[in-house]
Amino acid sequence: MSIRGSQSGFFSLLTAVLLLQNCLTSSANIQDYKEHFIGNDPKDLSSEIPKGKIRAVFLGTSSILLDDGETQILTDGFFSRPSLFKTMFSKISSDEQEIKYVMLLAGIKRLKGILVCHSHYDHSMDSPYIAKETGAKLYGSLSTIQIGKGGGLPEEQLVLFQPGKKIQIGKFKITVLNSKHTPPFKILGKTNAADPNRPDLTEALPQPAKAEDYIEGGTYDFLVEHGKHSILIKGSTNYIENAWEGLKADVLFLGIAMLGKQEEEFKSKYYEETVTKISPKMVIPVHWDNFFKPLTQPLEPNLSLGDDVKTGMEFMIQKTSQDGIQFKILRGFESILLF
Repeated sequence: MSIRGSQSGFFSLLTAVLLLQNCLTSSANIQDYKEHFIGNDPKDLSSEIPKGKIRAVFLGTSSILLDDGETQILTDGFFSRPSLFKTMFSKISSDEQEIKYVMLLAGIKRLKGILVCHSHYDHSMDSPYIAKETGAKLYGSLSTIQIGKGGGLPEEQLVLFQPGKKIQIGKFKITVLNSKHTPPFKILGKTNAADPNRPDLTEALPQPAKAEDYIEGGTYDFLVEHGKHSILIKGSTNYIENAWEGLKADVLFLGIAMLGKQEEEFKSKYYEETVTKISPKMVIPVHWDNFFKPLTQPLEPNLSLGDDVKTGMEFMIQKTSQDGIQFKILRGFESILLF
């Protein structure tokens, strides 16, 4: 090989490495939005919850712990968070020690229900183990039920979603709403697009398994009512037109993963079909963090490889400010007393 050819190959490799490093950097600096931080310090999780209040704890991605002092419910519950390399190139499984540590820090000790918004691994993988540890029931789609079976849960702990029908868990009333997954994308040759020929898992999925074995199996939102108040939780960044017509909620936990990558028309329509429809007093973004890093480390925004959190955050801040709606950010293990 000539010197010129060697130099060309070296600079091509160097360019590829630099491009990859750029893709693996955070797509925003969360400290840029510190004026929107609202969460209480994690040490406050041991304090008593005043009567009539609900404590919401953010545990990364779209994992939200709701606690009224008597009963806890959890959405998704993804605590293991394997690395990007491990997720891309090997089988993954729940890290039992990590899950136990997260449960201890979060004060998960009266959990009665786990509701999974869809069955990709970053929403569903740890739910069977958390259910086994707590005795909580696992609620989800056909695919989530198969993941629960693969995790060894008995039939009496598995409850299939019935969209539109209320679920009573303690004083919480949850209505499951049909929704849509974040628009498909491809990263490093792999896509999260649903396969129309395989919409649901049809057999139990034991661990370890590949990330792509956790197929979506339908996506859902949750309207959580407690007394006179209500919370809407949307874990995925998409909408069904007019699906929230007539609904009201005081607080909206809104998925913003990939929002910054979407066209302006999509972003505007997404806001209109979610925030505008229900007119909440407060919007709290979820699924903005890099879930390839441990939850017990400070949360960082999603990687530039697949997201643009800076653009998504700034869009939401601008829109909610114009509408006089509070936009507040919770970081890992931070909590807020609602109502």
